[in-house]
Amino acid sequence: MEESERSGILVRNTKLPPRRSYKYYPFETGSGSGKEEMKEEVVRLGVEYSLLVSETMFLLCDDIRTVLWFCATLWRCLTSKQTPEIQKLLLVMHHVYSDYIKPKNGVFHDDGNSVRWGLVSKAWKEFTDGVVVLYLLVSVLERNDYSYDDRVLSSAIAQYRSNVLKKLEDKLKDVSVSEAMNGFERERIESKASDIWRSLFDEGEALSKVMRRKILSDMFTPLLDNEIHNGMMALPRISHPYILGKDFAKDLLKEEIVKLGAEMCLFVAESMFLLCDDIRSMLWFCYKLWGDARKDRSPDSPVVERLLCVIHYVYSEHMIPKKGVYRTDGEESVQWRLINGTWKSFETGIRDVDKLVMNLRDREYGLTLKGREYTCRIEHALKKVAEELNPGKHVSEANGFVREAMESRILELWKSIFDKDAKKVVKIEMFGDLFLSVCTEPPPHYLY
Repeated sequence: MEESERSGILVRNTKLPPRRSYKYYPFETGSGSGKEEMKEEVVRLGVEYSLLVSETMFLLCDDIRTVLWFCATLWRCLTSKQTPEIQKLLLVMHHVYSDYIKPKNGVFHDDGNSVRWGLVSKAWKEFTDGVVVLYLLVSVLERNDYSYDDRVLSSAIAQYRSNVLKKLEDKLKDVSVSEAMNGFERERIESKASDIWRSLFDEGEALSKVMRRKILSDMFTPLLDNEIHNGMMALPRISHPYILGKDFAKDLLKEEIVKLGAEMCLFVAESMFLLCDDIRSMLWFCYKLWGDARKDRSPDSPVVERLLCVIHYVYSEHMIPKKGVYRTDGEESVQWRLINGTWKSFETGIRDVDKLVMNLRDREYGLTLKGREYTCRIEHALKKVAEELNPGKHVSEANGFVREAMESRILELWKSIFDKDAKKVVKIEMFGDLFLSVCTEPPPHYLY
């Protein structure tokens, strides 16, 4: 029905980016291990979305004209290309129309409107977001080079369920009685929709031009000589959704860095409890860790700042009240040997977290950073720290380390890591509280 595109019937046409060149995330590396499972999940999303569209068609069928305009606008308002997910949606809409709606011989109001049109207009953003995000998911999963990131796609799928499907369900559930009266048979339609969507990623399954023309003619010919539906014209312009949008993966990366930074600091706290049989050894550990973290970094590094804050928090609220022993005989904590194996891993973790944070605070550069490569390295470093500290876990816990008691406080410190306007801490006072005693004496032999 190419000619109808010029007739004024299908008026909204927001172009989507080319399927092969669309880049929406900063990660250039990532696992492709979940590709087939994610394809199956996207097929399920397509089925569930199609069922909600079908349900809406039944809700509007007191006026056939409104049903057809709803289908036409949804089908054509997003893209000029007939992509696989759009074709599957078109097939489901045609099945519902030809097998359920058309046989009813319902009323076609030339200038009227369904009494439930207000419901659709309120849910229009979710309807259009549903198609756009499906387009993007299919686009990425069609690639053969595995140049997508599993974590980004998993989050996108989860948010599609909560921010698209769930919201649509909530907006439609109040009229479930009406849909039943209009003949909506969910189980039968779901079975057909599943058959249609099952071949979404199969090669050679594109809708033929003849079949496509037949479907478009069957559904939309009644609209050719009809004025444009006023309700459709009043709908808001289509905007690209947040899910898989330009900031989506960057925000996910930021959330992950916050968690990794907090996790790293929890290991620092655990190390402090491990060494607290000798306060001097513990303070020298903290002083060296913080001092090494400052090397070759900005004096205003928010990562180094939060490291100092966590050390000060643990020391002032947990160590000072213990009134532990401060040895002056030059001997180290009995657990120092466990700490010796953590230096390199702590250094790697702090360095890479700092690189990610500093680059992501710069919007443009952050978008081209190989974020996943860094986070994988940080995760590996933290795993190594955990392995080194594990033999002494019973000691740190016996000394009072309770991870759950500190986790929320430390995480809260890290949540503002990307806020450039966050209040600066008074580092001089913290430094004095922590290191005044150790920085005036020569480093102990066990540090090297």
